[in-house]
Amino acid sequence: MLTIANIIDAVAFPYTVWRTLQGIEPEMQDGRPRYVTGNAAVSLPVRYQGRRYMLKCYTRPSDRLPAIYGEAFRPKELCVVDFAGRYHWVDCLLAEYVEGRSLDEVLCEVTTEEEFSSLAREFDRMAGEILRSERAHGDLKPENIIVREDGSMVAIDWDAAFVPMFKGMRAVEIGTAAYQHPRRDTAFYDKHLDDYSVAFISTLLHLAALRPDVMEHYRQHREPPFMPASLISDGRALTVALHTIVEEFARRGMAREYQVAMMLGSQYVRLYDLAEVFSCKAMTMTDLEGAELEMNDKGRWGVLLGEKWILPPLYTSGIGLSEGVALMELGAYRHFVRLQDGVVLRSFSRGENVGPLRDGCTRVRTADGEERIIRVVVE
Repeated sequence: MLTIANIIDAVAFPYTVWRTLQGIEPEMQDGRPRYVTGNAAVSLPVRYQGRRYMLKCYTRPSDRLPAIYGEAFRPKELCVVDFAGRYHWVDCLLAEYVEGRSLDEVLCEVTTEEEFSSLAREFDRMAGEILRSERAHGDLKPENIIVREDGSMVAIDWDAAFVPMFKGMRAVEIGTAAYQHPRRDTAFYDKHLDDYSVAFISTLLHLAALRPDVMEHYRQHREPPFMPASLISDGRALTVALHTIVEEFARRGMAREYQVAMMLGSQYVRLYDLAEVFSCKAMTMTDLEGAELEMNDKGRWGVLLGEKWILPPLYTSGIGLSEGVALMELGAYRHFVRLQDGVVLRSFSRGENVGPLRDGCTRVRTADGEERIIRVVVE
């Protein structure tokens, strides 16, 4: 039987037979090669032709890896001898080494709103690229994301990926439960494979940017402070856990984050609107002549100028438009949003009734009938 120890010994042995790779030098620690083990594989940082790589050696074959990795995949590359003296040809992957630390490690160290906000923005950038592509990762989680020194992120370990040529096939894995829709099974295998995990991780990071304390559970247990099953609604109302999350975004006017978080309550594993919502951003405009409040075909409100959404349709309702400012509703909260750049100028508490601006002012009426006049600075 082939073991991890057999593979490590073979990589370290200077006279091991390789099919195409000559001169592999594993990085050593205390006289032994450095390595990490995962699902059906062992990975070792190595030097090859003067450059640093990650060598991944598989303990069992997979006929999908060549399509996923292309020329980086080396079938039957390494000859390994087991304890009984039998010879085995092991499949290998030689991939560029990504310098940095896993998002899992980083999340256990950062503590400030600014740090979490930076992680959230960069994750959204990386995830947006994945959502726009024709492939999907299949097991997106903090352990499979590297944060480089400059803060940029890259996903690693694509063994469970979907690529277009796999259309009609079944998945061989169903990802890590803490970041997947509970109803994911092997029959679900297409470009929407990462929808739920993208929405989940993005929501977690943006929530941490508002309330860093929510990540204390992660630091202690290396798992999210809430699980997907606690967020899935029955189609009638939000669960308590999800309601708490979306309230944080709604009262701050964070429309995009609000809509992404709302999708976590879906009973369906495919989040068809996610890529569109994820790519939404306000346009920077100076000429706002002709801008109008409009509702899109999904029932969400924004501001349309000609055929362009200058304020993306992400709001529950659009109340009024005046003086270059839109009064938009998100959940039970109203917000003044500046049209020229989408900045939230002023937010109001749940139950406060407020109308559009008139000469820079508006009248606010609270739930108990108290009224006051406030001025909103637009510039």
